[in-house]
Amino acid sequence: MPAKADPYSSPSQKVLGLYCLLLFTGRSYTLPQLSRELRCSKQTVMRLVEQIGRSFGGEVESRLEKGTRVYWMPGPKVTPRAALSAEDIQQLELCRGMVLHLLPEGIREQARHAIAKAATLLADQGERDQAFAPVAVAGFKGRIDYTPHQEHLAALIAAIRGKGVCEVTYHAPNNPQPRTYAFAPQRLVAYREALYVTGWRVADEGAARPLRSIMLAVHRLHGVRAQSRAFGMEPRVGERAELFGLMEGEPFRGKVKFHKDVAAYVAERIWSEDQKITRYKNGNVLLEFTARSMPEVVSWVLSFGSGAKALAPGELVARVAGEVRALGRAYG
Repeated sequence: MPAKADPYSSPSQKVLGLYCLLLFTGRSYTLPQLSRELRCSKQTVMRLVEQIGRSFGGEVESRLEKGTRVYWMPGPKVTPRAALSAEDIQQLELCRGMVLHLLPEGIREQARHAIAKAATLLADQGERDQAFAPVAVAGFKGRIDYTPHQEHLAALIAAIRGKGVCEVTYHAPNNPQPRTYAFAPQRLVAYREALYVTGWRVADEGAARPLRSIMLAVHRLHGVRAQSRAFGMEPRVGERAELFGLMEGEPFRGKVKFHKDVAAYVAERIWSEDQKITRYKNGNVLLEFTARSMPEVVSWVLSFGSGAKALAPGELVARVAGEVRALGRAYG
């Protein structure tokens, strides 16, 4: 019998998690998406769906969308009276604090006002000081100033919400001049002190026919203008595997050995969802992981200096060795 994907979660926790996910988000999910969200098999998800109908008195509904079955739960007919605790507000403030440095001033203020409005739902208004007490701060280096891109972000967010198409002017680092084309944004992504937007390059005229999926760095946008065209494809939420690297590429299996001086740092973190860590008696560790971007892995291995040695695949070893030789020549 294969091991459970999440052996530390009880059946009761999983069924409650599914119930809350469907009821509170108001979204529909495919079976693979629910399996990934709950970290269990598709068969287990189906059993949980049946259990919700028996135990909670609410039916999980399903339908076919473009040949794929999706599941959702209808919301209550009467809007419930909600009450928040100081801890609930602190959780919102925690999330805001973690990404605050990435946002331009205008959007920071919008987030602050939105959380302040949520404080009116506190069951005990006397807890407001406690609710807004600072609980977290984000550390960063190499931050990008997104203030000049506030209008770009606002236009992208509006297009994501409305499933619309934008005309973007984008200056890729390997192109001498910016290029303008039609783009259907689907998700903003925060990664290593920078903001990116994923979506589809679409036909410039007529129906918004998808050409290829792309990812753009927000700080390299020179212009974003909303078009009147709509884009019908749903974002693939929850189906993107947790692999090493941001940029999409052909997945590959990597092997890197780390010296004991950096072993704790490596072993304490998750680099891909299917990673394997082997510990040696001398304190060194071997990390096996799946990555989607060779340049990012090369840069990452080099960041450890002599504390890391690439072992596989051959292309990774060759690229790291080539960079080490080039560094040797640069420093004489």
